[in-house]
Amino acid sequence: MGNEGIVEIDLLDAAHQPAHDPQTRVRFFRSRDNSLIASSDDLVFPPAKQFTLPAFPQETNLYGEVAPLRFRTANTGFFTLRTTGVKNELITALKLPDKWNPVFVPWDSLPGEFDPLKIVLRASPGITIRDEGPFDLLVEGAYDGLTGENSILAKMSLLNLYFTLTTIREPTTGTNPPSWFSFVNQIFFVDRERFMAFVRPEMATLVGTIEDDIRRFPGYRSTPADNHFQGIQDALPPEFTVHRSRMKSIKTTPDHANIQLTMAPTRDPNGDEVMVLDADIDENGQLLAHLADLIRHLITGGTHPIDIHEYLILAYGNVALGYDLV
Repeated sequence: MGNEGIVEIDLLDAAHQPAHDPQTRVRFFRSRDNSLIASSDDLVFPPAKQFTLPAFPQETNLYGEVAPLRFRTANTGFFTLRTTGVKNELITALKLPDKWNPVFVPWDSLPGEFDPLKIVLRASPGITIRDEGPFDLLVEGAYDGLTGENSILAKMSLLNLYFTLTTIREPTTGTNPPSWFSFVNQIFFVDRERFMAFVRPEMATLVGTIEDDIRRFPGYRSTPADNHFQGIQDALPPEFTVHRSRMKSIKTTPDHANIQLTMAPTRDPNGDEVMVLDADIDENGQLLAHLADLIRHLITGGTHPIDIHEYLILAYGNVALGYDLV
């Protein structure tokens, strides 16, 4: 036989721990013509698996495709094997949303870092979950007892957003800046990718400061606010009026799990101005990829919170989000 070398594939999850998958297919291709040179099916991970493939100079620039049952398909980088040693490839695979279910931490067992969320939820009567609700108060037994697909997706979304808005600090204050979530007074709407809330008016001032001098804040970029107008107006009680021309919006810059903060000045039934926040979270911050997501969401229903869970774990480590996936 010709020259041969060994490549070892190790499958990891978003937390960089061994990914447990019962049925993984691994295929290897030559890059010059994308032809298949080896394939193995029904592999169980862990442990890592080794494969014997043609080595240099017989073959160069190979790549592998790893297709687990419960995780998204991932590819290796290009590699060339030698006849000595083992080429190690660590593959990080993200969970497939339809193969996992959330297990939520009960209300009474949520750790102290969730106290600000619990305070806001206690002050948020009549929360509407898209196509469900409203709920008198989404606390205690009502929080623990949510069922139905829309409610479960919205609950994951709320927890993802809470973690992100608590972790990200507004950037205009130099020392010990407050988190974005600290401006939230009352949540009135939640779905699988956003919540809407009445917030302290100074949050709009801060968003305007960032938008007006966006080059000073490299963690943010400007983004159109107008396309959020109708969604906010529809979610509010009919007697509220959104001032469309005064809306502002900014978005954080990570490629994945980026947050968009849209501020909407609103007039309540008494004629008083109240500030509304539409906080939503996207899989993709890159424009073309995000546009592709918008088209896909017309079919799938929107951003999936499990995708956001995976990007948050990748970005921040194995943090507490208020739920686990099983």
